[in-house]
Amino acid sequence: MTKLLREIENDDDWDCPDELISHPDPVAPPSGRLIVKRGGHSITRHIPKPVVLVDTREKCPFDFNRFPNWIAAEKRQALKAGDYSVEGMETLLVLERKTLTDLITTVIQQRERFLKQCEKMAKYRWRALLIEASYEDIKSPYDEEYNTLAHPNAVSGTLDALEARFGIPVIYTSLYRPLAEEKAASWLSKHFTYWYLEEKGFGRVLQEGDL
Repeated sequence: MTKLLREIENDDDWDCPDELISHPDPVAPPSGRLIVKRGGHSITRHIPKPVVLVDTREKCPFDFNRFPNWIAAEKRQALKAGDYSVEGMETLLVLERKTLTDLITTVIQQRERFLKQCEKMAKYRWRALLIEASYEDIKSPYDEEYNTLAHPNAVSGTLDALEARFGIPVIYTSLYRPLAEEKAASWLSKHFTYWYLEEKGFGRVLQEGDL
C-alpha cells in the first residue's frame, strides 16, 4: 500500500484517533435537493429530509452537517443493530460503518461477534456495510501502522462471503473521510426518500419514466 498522509484536523475539534488517509481532490457534493416530480411538476418541497439516528456506542461518528440539502438533523439513539438508521425507519434500515483498521480487527480477531452482528442486520429490509476504504486499499499489503498479520485476501474474501451469505451489500468508499461521509449521507437520504414516497402513496419512483 502506498504510504498515506495523516490528516490533521483542528486539535480543538478533532477527538477521533488519527486515521491514515489519502488526499484525493474530488468535486464538491451536490448542493441541491433530490428532485422529485409528479406530472412534470416538482413536489420536492413537500418531501421532508431524513433525521439520521446515530448509535450511542459510535465513538467517532460521521458528521452530516456538510449535507443540509440531504439530511435534516442528527440524533443520538441506541440502535439494535448497526451504527446509523433514520427516524421512522428504525426497524427497516441499518448502516454499519467500518474503518479499514476496525475492519481488519473485526474480521480476524472478533469474527464470531461480527458474524452475529451480520445476522441481526440481515433481518432489516435495507442494510449495508460501509467501508472507509476502497477495494484497492483492502487488497493491498497492510503497512506496519495497521499492526496485523492478516492477509488482504482473507479480509476481502470475508466481505464477499458475508455479502453472499447474509445479503448485506458492501459499500467501498475511501480512506478520505469526507468522501465516506458523503456516500453515507447520499445512501441514507435516497433510501428515506423512496420509502417516504412509497409510504405516502406516491409510488417508489422519483420521476416518472426515470429513477
